[in-house]
Amino acid sequence: MNQFPKLAAALEAARTQSVSPRQANQQFDSSMRSAVSKRALKVCIVGLKCYDHISEKPVPQYLGGIETQLAVLARGLLREGCEVSLVTFDHGQNDEETFGGVKVFKSYSPTGGVRVVRSFARAKLLWKAMQRADADIYLQMGAGSETGLSALGCRFKSPRARRFVFCLASDADCKGAMGTSRFSMENRLYRHGAKKAALIVAQTQNQQRNLKKNFGLDAGIIPMAVPDMFDSSVERRANKVLWVGRLMPEKRFEWLLEAARRCPEMEFHVAGTPNQPSGYAAQVLAEAKTVPNVHAHGRLARADLNKLFQSAGLLCCTSMLEGFPTTFLEAWSSGLPVVTTFDPDGIVAREGLGSVVTTVDELVAQLRSLPNTEACARMARAAREFFLENYSVETIARAFRLAFEGVVAA
Repeated sequence: MNQFPKLAAALEAARTQSVSPRQANQQFDSSMRSAVSKRALKVCIVGLKCYDHISEKPVPQYLGGIETQLAVLARGLLREGCEVSLVTFDHGQNDEETFGGVKVFKSYSPTGGVRVVRSFARAKLLWKAMQRADADIYLQMGAGSETGLSALGCRFKSPRARRFVFCLASDADCKGAMGTSRFSMENRLYRHGAKKAALIVAQTQNQQRNLKKNFGLDAGIIPMAVPDMFDSSVERRANKVLWVGRLMPEKRFEWLLEAARRCPEMEFHVAGTPNQPSGYAAQVLAEAKTVPNVHAHGRLARADLNKLFQSAGLLCCTSMLEGFPTTFLEAWSSGLPVVTTFDPDGIVAREGLGSVVTTVDELVAQLRSLPNTEACARMARAAREFFLENYSVETIARAFRLAFEGVVAA
């Protein structure tokens, strides 16, 4: 547990080692490697929904920031000299596959089986995949049953000790019980895994404080990263508003629809669907069809989604609960300001990366007033600069690698 205070130092060391956001990967500072790195550090990421992302399927089955960020981190750690593997769901692929140097081991199918028997069978298949990875570090992100199962999987006998690292994904991960109650199996497994982690990584100070307050556990802070999406050749349209995310009540998509009705002069482009069909999603999608200036694109290929980020004038977030939205990082890398109801650690307001609102009326007012203003241009420049200084893949992957080395050496 003594590694938690060193996370800030690891992140700062990663920044100072970075020659530039785009060229840091070319000048790796081998003197920073610890004694354990005389051989490559072996890192296994348990990312069950990541198969389509690591294999670069044009349109992934699962949408979400966790999946995007873990695939990016896997590639970044590989460039940092680590041996990287990923444990995913069984979608019918081979037991072991390799994509761009990252080994992928399948575990269990996300569907099928009798409920009680299925739980034991899934755990066994997950642990088998983890054993095949035979890593020094096992990382899992996002609170759930997988947290506890991944921690348990690290206890199997191995030629060397295995350490479990847990990454918080959402503010909900540190605010109370998982599942139906604190006594549910999901909650028990999650709390067990969090307590057994050799290292817990938060994305914001708010998550760090709440984890300590509600769980009595310490966490260090390392943000996640996304690739640089900037493309100056794409023409940006000031009246084009982008909304990206899963269609679920916490995202409050109905706020966007209301804003669109009250801003007929603007275009609203929506990228996203629910991961699972729901009454809420069906209702808001039906309503979207009745609003002429709302364009619902559904699931998009990565290249098509990138074009939306590059051509929009503003990113709109209507969520009531997030962690650190991946969409913010994607927007800022594109030089795109955000108009948002959620502001992680107050960064948007403090750094001038967009506008923070609390009501639909405020949302409408900002969407109408910001485009084609010097204030909006200033926010766009600040967003781009902030991304390059703090969230490049090279910087974040290096911070994780240094933190992992400290955990293994402890």
